[in-house]
Amino acid sequence: MKKSPLVGAAAALCALLTGCSSDNGSDVSRTERDTAKAYVAALNARDADALAKLGEPGYDGVEKDASEIIATDGGRDLKVKSVQVTHDFGPDVASAHVTATDSRGKPFSTYIQMSRSKDVWVVALGQAPGFGKDGKTPASTSKPQ
Repeated sequence: MKKSPLVGAAAALCALLTGCSSDNGSDVSRTERDTAKAYVAALNARDADALAKLGEPGYDGVEKDASEIIATDGGRDLKVKSVQVTHDFGPDVASAHVTATDSRGKPFSTYIQMSRSKDVWVVALGQAPGFGKDGKTPASTSKPQ
C-alpha cells in the first residue's frame, strides 16, 4: 500500500508542533506533578539549565540555586516512587514531596516548593529582583545566642 504525500506531510507537521515549546521552557498545561517530574529529570541529567528553566523567569540567583541543587543531588539516576502534591497556602502555592530510589537502591526524598506564575507552575529558585537591596534583611527565625 502506497502512502500519500499528504499523510507524510501531516505526520511531519505534527512532530514539529509537538517538539515546540515557549522560550523559557514553560508549558502552560504543565501540572504541579509534571513540574516535579521535570525537576527529577533535570537532576538525573545533571542539567542545571533545565532546572533553572523551571524557576521564575527574571528572578535573581536562579542559575546559582539550580547549579547548587545539581551539585548536591544530580546524577543519581532517580526512579520516582511517588509524587504527593499539597496546597497548604491556597491554590497558587504547592509543595511536592518526591520519594525515589537512586541507582544503588538508596532512598531519596525531597520537597519541591512551587507557585503558579502567569498560569505556569514554577519551582522556588532564586529571589525576586531587588530583594534585600534596600539594606534590610528578612527577619531571622533562629534563637538569639
